[in-house]
Amino acid sequence: MAPPLKTCLLAAALLPVLAGCALTPEYRNPDVPVPAEWDAPGPNLAAAEVTADWWRQFDSAELDSLMAQALAANHDLAAAVAAIDQARAAARIAGAGRLPAVDASGSATRSRRSETGTTSSDQLLLSVGYEVDLWGAAAAQAEAARARLAASVYDRDALALVLQAEVATNYFQALALKDRLAIARDNLQAARQVLELVEVRYREGAATALELAQQRTSVLNLEAQIPALEQDLRITQHALAVLLGQPPQGFTVQASSLRELSLPTVATVQPAALLQRRPDIRRAEARLIAAHADIGAARAALYPSLNLSASAGVTGILTGGSGSVASLAASLAQSIFDGGRRQAQVESAQAVRRQLVEQYAQAVLVSLQEVQDSLVRVAASQQRAAALEAAAEQAQEAYRLAAFRYQTGAEDLLTLLDSQRTLLQAQDSLVQARLSHHVATTNLFKALGGGWENAATTAQ
Repeated sequence: MAPPLKTCLLAAALLPVLAGCALTPEYRNPDVPVPAEWDAPGPNLAAAEVTADWWRQFDSAELDSLMAQALAANHDLAAAVAAIDQARAAARIAGAGRLPAVDASGSATRSRRSETGTTSSDQLLLSVGYEVDLWGAAAAQAEAARARLAASVYDRDALALVLQAEVATNYFQALALKDRLAIARDNLQAARQVLELVEVRYREGAATALELAQQRTSVLNLEAQIPALEQDLRITQHALAVLLGQPPQGFTVQASSLRELSLPTVATVQPAALLQRRPDIRRAEARLIAAHADIGAARAALYPSLNLSASAGVTGILTGGSGSVASLAASLAQSIFDGGRRQAQVESAQAVRRQLVEQYAQAVLVSLQEVQDSLVRVAASQQRAAALEAAAEQAQEAYRLAAFRYQTGAEDLLTLLDSQRTLLQAQDSLVQARLSHHVATTNLFKALGGGWENAATTAQ
């Protein structure tokens, strides 16, 4: 290899060490006040830890299967994965700006003139170009791209956590609707039996036409409730199927009752732990880190740029000759007047950083609110379910006594009708309270980060 070419390549290898000082401001995590404890009593010793597969603590093999399908086939989640690939490619592009550009070219010409005859020439050339990162602009751009890649990963993780909660919630709603349908059908069957008794008593003259019409009205009202519940069940199953990435046609939930599931007590973590546990907070932080790096890149544009270039080559290879060419050049450029565009870019980057600081603080506050609200809802729904369970037992006993007394003629039909309505309302309210307890527990798992930090994906 010709000495000029060796010199050219050696210079290219040393160019990256010429980078100078950086203008990126030092990153500091925003100071957001976080309470030391939650406004709720701590969980008991049997509380379940918040793990990455938190839904398994409901002890439902079907829910486990549905969750696996959703994480594997949900289209929104797949789109988020594609966004990560885009961000990863953008990070590679930004990182490439810190390295020299090496190009090779070749040319050959052959011409013929009547005066001089045929002439030929050829040349092989290797050229190296490098912009010295005097002010850290390329480093800042690479840092911003890496932070945005991390933000895209946290985006995907946050979406996965929301997806998990939606699958669990829709599954619980489907089971609760099946319970409500079973209750409505049982009450309808009981009302029809009472109607048969009223009809017998009416034919025997022991019941009035008014009583007969009242019981028929009660039966018809119960019959009218069933199609609405069946509709809600089908729509809920359709929504669940779409979350799983499959058409809703033909999809059904196999389990038959919410009572088949376990209901874990969730072990809460300290409020400060949310800053690391929740992917949405980590996403806000990553965007803020990228904004800091953008300020450095914008500031660097205010200062001169230094470009170095070198080339070396040989000529006359095809024609049997032998020659070499080499060049080394440096250029320094500085904007004199641009109408304030570069300074405005710095101010814009600083404003973006201030905006993201506020968004980060808001994300922290929202996370604290979500956990606190979920704790309140879990406690309230648990207490409500316990009270309604006792109420349903008493309503069942009251209906049994009213039916017996009506058969013996010791009670009028209005008392029986009232006990029918009370029983149906108590049983239906109990199922809805149990559903609220399951949903509140799910939302508490989600608000605490769903064990995400135990299985978080690290951006490379």
